[in-house]
Amino acid sequence: MKGQEPTKVNRVVLVLLCLVFLTMLTLAWLPRSPQPPLRYHPVLRKAAGELGDKYWLILLVGGLAVTWQQRRLFFRLVLVLAANQIAIEVLKVLVGEMRPDGRMFNSFPSGHTAACFAFATVMAQHFPRWGWWWFAFAGLVGLSRVIVHAHWWHDVVGGAALGCLVAVGGQYLWRNGHLHRR
Repeated sequence: MKGQEPTKVNRVVLVLLCLVFLTMLTLAWLPRSPQPPLRYHPVLRKAAGELGDKYWLILLVGGLAVTWQQRRLFFRLVLVLAANQIAIEVLKVLVGEMRPDGRMFNSFPSGHTAACFAFATVMAQHFPRWGWWWFAFAGLVGLSRVIVHAHWWHDVVGGAALGCLVAVGGQYLWRNGHLHRR
C-alpha cells in the first residue's frame, strides 16, 4: 500500500469535493439577512433537534464498537476527527458567516455535519460494505441542522465536503507513511 498512487476515479472525486467546498465557501461570504424559519411539523422539528443534540453519542458508540474490533483504527479516527475540528474552528472564525436566525457569526461550515461526514468517510474506507449507513446518518444530521434553523444549506454541504476531504487527506497521509511509525 505504501506509495500507492490514487486512481483516476479517486482524483476526480477529490477534485469534485474541492470544487464543492470552494463553491460553498464562496456562497458563505455573500451577504445575507436573518430569515424566519421554515415551517415543519413539530414532531419533525423535535426529532431533528434531538438528532442534532445527540449525534455525538451515535458516533461515540459506533466508533467504540468498531475500534473494539480493530484497535489500530482508533488512532486514525481520533486524528481525523481532531484535524477536522481544527479546520472547522479556523473556518468559522475566518468566514464569520451569520446564522439563519441572526444570532451568531459562526455558521460556515456546519461542524455537526463535517464531523459526521469525516467519521462516515473513515468508516467507509475501512468497512466499504457498511459505509453507506454512516453516510445516510451523516446526511440526516446535516438535514437536521437546516430543519432546526441552525445552518444554511451551503453550510451543511460545505461541512460535508470538508469532512470528506479531511478524512481522505488523513487516509492518504497515513497510507503513505507520514502519520505512523516506519
